[in-house]
Amino acid sequence: RKSCNAVINAMPALELETQLPDASPALGGRHQQTKVIATVGKASKSKEMINELWQRGADLFRIPMCYSSYDDLRQASQHIRATELQHKTTIGILMDLQGPKLRIGQFEQGSVNLNDGDIFTLDLNEQPGDKTRVNFPYAKVFPMIAPGTILPLGGGRVTAKVISSSLESTSLQVIRGGTLNTNDRVNVPRVSLPYRALTEQDVKDIEFGLEMGVDWIALSCVRTKEDVEEAKRIVGMEAFIMAKIETEVDPDELTEIIRAADAVMVARGDLGVDTNVESVPPMQKNIIAKCKKMGTPVVVSTQMLDSMISSPTPTRAEASDVANAIYDGADALMLSAETSSGEYPLEALDVMEDIIKAVETSPEYRTMMESDLKRPEPNEGYAVVTAARQIARDLNAKAIVCFSSYGRIPRQVSRERTTQPVLTMSEDVRTARMLNLVWGVCPVHVPSLSYEKFSFDEVLEKAKETAKEHGLAKEGDHIVVVASKPGEEEVAGSNIMQIVKL
Repeated sequence: RKSCNAVINAMPALELETQLPDASPALGGRHQQTKVIATVGKASKSKEMINELWQRGADLFRIPMCYSSYDDLRQASQHIRATELQHKTTIGILMDLQGPKLRIGQFEQGSVNLNDGDIFTLDLNEQPGDKTRVNFPYAKVFPMIAPGTILPLGGGRVTAKVISSSLESTSLQVIRGGTLNTNDRVNVPRVSLPYRALTEQDVKDIEFGLEMGVDWIALSCVRTKEDVEEAKRIVGMEAFIMAKIETEVDPDELTEIIRAADAVMVARGDLGVDTNVESVPPMQKNIIAKCKKMGTPVVVSTQMLDSMISSPTPTRAEASDVANAIYDGADALMLSAETSSGEYPLEALDVMEDIIKAVETSPEYRTMMESDLKRPEPNEGYAVVTAARQIARDLNAKAIVCFSSYGRIPRQVSRERTTQPVLTMSEDVRTARMLNLVWGVCPVHVPSLSYEKFSFDEVLEKAKETAKEHGLAKEGDHIVVVASKPGEEEVAGSNIMQIVKL
């Protein structure tokens, strides 16, 4: 098991029959810094499969609301929290909102195969579709689709050319045939759709997700920082917001989105459809670089090991794609259909873990992490963190230990891409679960340490005890402790550091 996250006397968000245990197991052994998100679906929704995926390396589980019912979300959340209980750990849950994406309705048989040259219609008729038509309930969009426009359907599996549009339908001629499934997406490239990033259905989903105790909420089709701020007003302090970049965004606005969001996802599938395939690699690198500089966690998603949906081994190109995202410094990589509906979910996760391990143990990786480190704007918090990083290196410290209520301090340390694990103690279980996304951070839930009541001496003792308990350090080793001064707000970041010899 790669992560060193754990729980000490923690309560799960959902009501389970028993409480989480009062002690946690040793967590030494394999540790990797890049995190993995596994998507839950028909191939992975059982309690046994979720447990196995976690044991093989999944740090968070994604539940896509475009394909999940509330019963699906409830069941998956219960299984994930049960795995927490069994392994005395914390696990993040990411609820991925549908957003204002244009999706077709239902097919009578669940899917249809379209051939080159077929005529196919999108309309307002709510009856199940067939090879000739399907429901498309977006009356405002029809007048915006001009004849001659090329529409990618189903994420690009089918491509069609617009023949004509009216107020109630759009007729298409299939250019490249393929399979269309119920609820597949329709992309209208380079058209600003008349819909907000947060739909009425998204708001309902958020309310239910918060009841289920989700930790992250992925917001689709983010174009402005106001989209993120609106979601944050609804969510409050109950969860964290991940902004999905799925279309080309103005560079200045992208900076503001990264600053406003708690994390960012490079949603490459939709990026490649809404822009051009050749534009995705430079956009991915640009977004990762900006996020790293600003200390915002960044996720790379979509088609990372796509061939493993139906094959037990990936292509060499896919392995290189995964490796490049790690070399670029992504906090987390996401498996989508590979684990949700693929034939080899466990094998896909094993392959991703193996690639992460190979990259992170290569000399080139550490060289790239060092050379690519960009200094943030000078401030007290980052000055302390930068000093902690250098001291930990000079003393060959075994860990940098943070105490954090809101996750700000470990995120600052993570930004420095340290060679040591960032062991983070938090009295807030939501923060501990959230931090499973962040590069190099090993979250531990310690409710016995109240941020408002602790003394720094207590924190130092707990840091030594926790580092030893989880197999990260032993007697005679050094650790570096970073925290906020007792009684002061963590929002400004760390302002105190101490070297501790066990």
